[in-house]
Amino acid sequence: WEEEAESRCESLITEALLVNPTSPEVLQTLASIRISQLREDDARAALSRSLETWKDLPPEDPSVPDFATRISLARLLMEVGLLLEALEVLERLILEDDQSVEAWYLGGWCLYLLAEKKEAPQDADGLEINETPESKRHASLMASREWLKQGLTLYDLVQYEDTKLKEHALELVETMNKELGEEMEDEEDGVDGEGDEDWDDIDSDSDHEMADS
Repeated sequence: WEEEAESRCESLITEALLVNPTSPEVLQTLASIRISQLREDDARAALSRSLETWKDLPPEDPSVPDFATRISLARLLMEVGLLLEALEVLERLILEDDQSVEAWYLGGWCLYLLAEKKEAPQDADGLEINETPESKRHASLMASREWLKQGLTLYDLVQYEDTKLKEHALELVETMNKELGEEMEDEEDGVDGEGDEDWDDIDSDSDHEMADS
C-alpha cells in the first residue's frame, strides 16, 4: 500500500510539473515528498527553484505565493538546512505582516539554529567583515531572542492557540538566557526598538537599570 501511494504521488507531481514547472506550490510539494524519501539534496534543489521564481518580485506581484505558502516554504527550508534562505523569506513576511506569531517564532528558531552552526546573516547587528564564529553565534543568539520574545508578546495579545509553539519558544529563550544572561529580562520593551541605549551596559549593572526603568 505504501509503495502504491508513493508511486501515485510521484505520478501526480510529475504531471503537475509538466503543466507548470515553475509553480512554487508544486515545487514545494515535490520538496516535501523528497524529504519524506530522505532525498534532501533533491529537496533542497526543488526549494531553491521555488524560491528563485519569486524572491526578487515586489510583494504585490501575483506570482508571489500567499503568506501561508511562504510560511510552509520557510519551514521546509529550515528542515533541509537552508537557514539563511529561510530567514530571508521570514524577514520579508514580517515586513508584510508584523503581527504574525508564526513568522516571528520561525525567525527566532531559524536564528537559533544559525547560532548553533556559529553563523549569522550578513546584516546582523554589530557584525563586521571577518567576524569570528563566536561573535556570529552571539549575534544570532541575540537576534533570536528578540524575535522569539516578540512572537511571545504577540502570542498573548492575539490569544494564539498553538501551545506547542509557545512552549518551544519559551524553552529556546530560557536556554539562551543561560548563555546570554538575564540582563534583558524585560526585553519585551526592547524588541520594539526601545531600550537600545542600554545594550552597551549589559555586562555591568543592567539589572539595576532595568529595575529602575
